[in-house]
Order: sequence, then structure tokens, then C-alpha cells
Amino acid sequence: MGHLNTFIPFIVMGITSMILQITVLRLLLSTFSGNELDIGITLSFWLIYVGLGSYVGGRIRLRHAFTLSFIVVSLLAQPTVLMIKAIRPALSLYPGEAVSFTYTILSTAISLSPLCFVIGLQFPLAVSYAGTRDAAGRIYSLEALGAFIGGVLFTFVISGRLGVMELCFSLALINIFMAVYISRKKIITLLIIIPLFFYISLCKISTSLPWHGIEPSQTVESRYGEITVIQVREQSSIYVNGQLFFTYPDIPSEELKAHLSMAFHPSPSKILVIGGSPGSLKEFLKYPVDGIDFIELNLKIVELSSRLLSQQEDRDALKDRKVRIIVEDARRFIKRLKKPTYDLLILNLPQPSTASINRFYTSDFFREARGILKDNGILTITISSSTGYIGRRMQTASGSIYNSLKSVFKYVGVTAQEYGGLFASDTPMNTDPETLEDRFVQRALKTRYFNQYIFRDAFSPLDVDYVRKRLSDIKIINTDLQPSAYLYNLMLWAEVHGGKALHCLLGIRGWHIISLSGVIIIPVLFLTFRRKRRVIYLSIFTTGFSSMAFMLAIILAYQALYGYVYEMIGMLSAIFMIGLWAGASLCRNIKNALRLLFYLELMTITLAFTSTIFFKSEFLFYVFNLLFGTIAGGQFSTANLSMGEPEMAGRLYGLDLIGSFLGAFIPSIILIPLFGISHTLLFIVGIKTISAVMIVSLRAKVI
Repeated sequence: MGHLNTFIPFIVMGITSMILQITVLRLLLSTFSGNELDIGITLSFWLIYVGLGSYVGGRIRLRHAFTLSFIVVSLLAQPTVLMIKAIRPALSLYPGEAVSFTYTILSTAISLSPLCFVIGLQFPLAVSYAGTRDAAGRIYSLEALGAFIGGVLFTFVISGRLGVMELCFSLALINIFMAVYISRKKIITLLIIIPLFFYISLCKISTSLPWHGIEPSQTVESRYGEITVIQVREQSSIYVNGQLFFTYPDIPSEELKAHLSMAFHPSPSKILVIGGSPGSLKEFLKYPVDGIDFIELNLKIVELSSRLLSQQEDRDALKDRKVRIIVEDARRFIKRLKKPTYDLLILNLPQPSTASINRFYTSDFFREARGILKDNGILTITISSSTGYIGRRMQTASGSIYNSLKSVFKYVGVTAQEYGGLFASDTPMNTDPETLEDRFVQRALKTRYFNQYIFRDAFSPLDVDYVRKRLSDIKIINTDLQPSAYLYNLMLWAEVHGGKALHCLLGIRGWHIISLSGVIIIPVLFLTFRRKRRVIYLSIFTTGFSSMAFMLAIILAYQALYGYVYEMIGMLSAIFMIGLWAGASLCRNIKNALRLLFYLELMTITLAFTSTIFFKSEFLFYVFNLLFGTIAGGQFSTANLSMGEPEMAGRLYGLDLIGSFLGAFIPSIILIPLFGISHTLLFIVGIKTISAVMIVSLRAKVI
């Protein structure tokens, strides 16, 4: 292992594993309509299968097993992608239809099992192949380095440039060539025929699989998600990560959103439109405005939308000198602006069913938006509409937005439930139907579907009072660090699934968690107090739990604050992995390992407790991820040294793995949806405090 060439297979293991992990994470996000809670579910199953593979791999004594592992990985990459893309048609789901909780779990578990199991086999097989005494530590370091390289490559080179099938085909070729390199048998090269067959024959099928037999007219892999255009006759629908963003042409909706909003302001001059179809721009240009800024983060959505414009007036509107197209994150644009600029801010986005969209419906965003509105400026939002009774799920989602607006703006108006409109301002707004009707008539606008009589229906006093009362009953405030989108998805799962377990889950309160934790902790304290081996077992279990829970919290907080974790998840994962490697390497030869283990526990507690203070800085997300990974890697090494028995490393690894599995699964299903990211971090503080106290119980050993 003294030459660079000898290191290559182990680095390639890490690169392949990381790129495939990011790929399946993104694919499953798209499959489940961008529901970020599946990130935790995916990571938990990934960990379990890799752990099982590692356990089995340690017992394989086949001569060419390491070579075979590269071949099997190369042959499984493309079928895994196809299996994930086949989930929705297998469940007979139409575009936009939600996947139930049960099928989310089952389909994730089934689709990941073969590939992750083989990836898990590779580490012990690599150690056996190397055959040197210190092989495990070296290979762990090289694989971690490869994972870091893989994350960086994906983020800055692959993302938005290579499609999923092209990427998996490339990885298959690399792994086949690596098998040839290890075995020195060129005949293995003939296996290239298999991934080539998959790529040529199934590439087209894989694109149309998730769309229930509907043939997509275009599919584009962007930095922020997979964009698909579904065309039915003259109408096109744009989906991003499986979620409908808008349909064009949709003149009734375009007219309704534009003219209902514009009627609220007596003389709108400067308008900011966030997201949606560019087809709505022509409606705003019917008014004597000075300028319209249309902002969209994803350049490829702007390009696709522009090409879809079939109406001449829509194409002319896009070229109008009053219209400015801004390709940037809207929140970043608003933060940078920092001065009253607009009379009207129109949020033209889908419903906040994912954290990436929900970040535009939080009280934090509303405060930023208020700062760029003029004295009589108005923020308008379209929420879910209903033809009758407002159900519990809709009430919770819409009520949290309504109350978040009320917590920021002095005045908040609503429409009847059929229209789903919210209007917020710091100056009184006239919602009298006759006044709005007169204002619209005086402007003498030409519209095809919208007319003055809509105001009487939209602002019927009886209906408005009903909506206001239903929404006021919800006391939730939607914030960046406690996004109601997660709770919304949990409720959606319960509604689709119809089972008792999820409905019971929704009834969990803070005192339930505290009580259950107490029931578990008291026996644990009794059984571990001053028992060195058990204390170390507890420490490594809580390390696995806290490190994975913290990483998940970081990913979801990043999504809530910045909205493009789809692009940066590779970098976040890579930095955590390089931190694990650094921590394990730095703490490999410590003398008083138990004392250092205690200090690392204190560092974990401090970092988890203070992290939310620094979440406003994007750079610090990476710093915290690196630090937490370093601490977790150091804790594993120091726990292993504290045991003083090399043969116990496998047991510690198993406990770390179980803790990591629970640390991914429990926060994603219970803690984050019900209590938010901040409280999840406090839960980490709690369990690591108990672990630290137990180490202190070994006083003579620590001091």
C-alpha cells in the first residue's frame, strides 16, 4: 500500500458510494414530491443495509470477492435507478398524487436494499484484500477521502450537467474498469455490454416511468431539481421534483391572481412577482405600472417557460421594457434590497408542502418582505382553496400561514374559501366588495374570464368570516426552524394512509416525549452507573444518534433557510464525512482516552445548543457540519481506545450504527415535524448530557 496506485480502489469506493447516495436521495425526493422528510428515511435505510453488508462481508473468504464487489455495484446502479423511478407507476399514482407513509417506507426499503448491501460488503472485503495490519484505519481514511471527493465532484461538476442514467452508466464503467485494475483480467471489460444495454434500451423508458404512461415532452436535470414538462393538447404543465409548479396557458387562473391582487391597491406602480408562470405578466401590464420584477431561482425553469409561451401577447410581455426577469433566490434578493421599493409583492408559488417552498410562507420571510414594501404596500398570497368545508389538513397549513402573517403585519385580509386569497399590509385595506368592484370597473381593463362580479363572491361577508374563524383557530406560527410543511406532510401521510399509527403520532405532545424519555433513561442510568463498559456503550450509541440527528437537522435547516439542498446535499454530506475521518485520525493514539471522550461529549452539547444562533450564515452550516463530524469521529476512536480491547470495535460499530439509524428515523418522523429543528437539537443536548454524566460517574478514570 505504499504507492498511490494501491490507494485508488479504496478512494473509488468512497467516490462511488457518495455519488450513488446523493443520486438516490435526489431521486427519492423527486418520487415523493419533494417531501424532505424522506431524506431521514432514506439515510436510515442506507445505514442499516450498509451495516448488514459490512457484517456479512467480514465473514466472506472468497478469493476474488473484492473484485466481484466492484462488478456487482456496477451492475446494480442502473437497476436501482429504474426501481426508484418505477415506484409511482407501480403504485398507480398520477402526477402530483401523494405517496402514503406506508408505501414511502416500503418502497424506500425495497429499492435501496441490494445496492446498499453490496456497498456495505466492500469495506471488510477491502480490508481483507489489503492484508496489512493497519489496513482498516487506512482504508477508512481513504474511503472517507473518496466520499469527500465524490461530494465535491457532484456539487460542482456533475449537478445540472449529467442526467441520472448518464451518471449511473459512467459509475458502472468506472467500477468495471476498477475490477479489471484489481484482478488484472481484461476479460471483465466485456461486462460493459450490460450497463450499455441498460443505457441504450431503458434510458427513454426511465424518463417516462414516473408519469403513469404520460409521455413527458421535456425532462431536464437542473441544479435545483428535476424539471419535467407534461403536455396535454395545447396545455403544458411544469413539474419540479414531481410537484406541479404551474400550468400554461391557464388564463382563468392568471387573470384571477393578477386582478384580484391589483384591485387591493389604489395605484400600484412597482410590482414584484415571485415564481409562477410568466404568462401572468401580460395581465399586470394592462395597468399603468412603472415596472414589474419577475424573480425565479432556477434558470432552466425560466428558459423552459419562455419556450412554452405560445400566445403572442405572452411573448411580447416577456420582452416589454417594463418587465425585468431576475434569476436569483427571492429571499436573498429581498435581503440585499433592504429598502421600501414595491407597492405590491405577489407570491405566485405552489402550496407550501415542502420546506423549499415553505420558506416563502414563514414569519421570517414575511418580516423580510415587509421591509421592501412601501407605506401602503401589500403582500398577496394564494393558499389552498376549497369548494366547501375547510378540512383539518388544509386548516392547519393555511392557518399557520394566516397567523404568521398576523404576527408580522397589522392588517390581514382573506377571501372566501373558493378563492384562497390572503392579503397583508401595515396600512388598512378596503375589502368592501363594492369598492373593489368600482375600482376594477374604472380601470376599464379587457379580460376574458375575470369580471367585476367576482368581487361580490370572493369577499362575501359570511364566507370571509367563516374562513377567518377557521384559520384563527390554528395557533401555529410557521417559522424557518419550525416549518409547518413537515407537519403538513405528516398529516397528509395520515390522511392518505388512513392508519391509526400516524393519527396517534399526530397526537404526541412535548410531555409525552419527556415522560417516555424518563421511563427509558431511569433504567439506563441504573444499569450503566459506574460500569465502564456500559457507559462507553451508551456514549457510542448516543454519538451515533446525535451525529445523524444533527446532520439531518443541518440538511433540513439548510433547506428551510436557503431552499437548494437538492444542489448542496452532496457538499454537506462530503464535509461531514471528511470530519469523521479527521476526528478518527486525530484521536487514534490518545493516552487518556476516557477523559477526551468526556470533553468531546461536552463539545457536542455546546455545539448542538448554540448552533441555531449561527444558522443565519450559510458558511457556518459547513463549519458546524465539519465540527460535528470531527467530534463524532473522535468519539468513536476514543471509545474504542477506552475499551482497551480491539475485538470490541465491531460491537461499538454496531451500537453506533443502531444509534445512527434511530437518529435518522426518529427526528424525521417525530421530532422535526412535531416540534421543529430547534427542539430536536435540544433533544440531542439532553441525551448527550446524560451520556456525559455517566462518564463522570467513572470519576477515578476520567480525572
